[in-house]
Amino acid sequence: MLMSGVGRQVQSGDQRTVKVSVLHEKGDIIAQAVTQISKEIQQMCAITERWTAEQRWTLLLTRLLRRWLGGKWLPGLPEEAELLLSG
Repeated sequence: MLMSGVGRQVQSGDQRTVKVSVLHEKGDIIAQAVTQISKEIQQMCAITERWTAEQRWTLLLTRLLRRWLGGKWLPGLPEEAELLLSG
């Protein structure tokens, strides 16, 4: 299944946004998924802006590997990580 789309970058101040128009029969479902992912990334950025790069990578790896970690966290995560790992 192929998907076509058109994208453009919009910059306002220090923030960059990518606007994408999806040309696909299920474009509305794809757009909803992209919106949810974007919101989650924004939430992660807001919570982790004071963290070190190592703590951010630990969070990312913990989320990606949670199935294999059996609900455990990789060491070195701040307490705020609970908000991001509870879902």
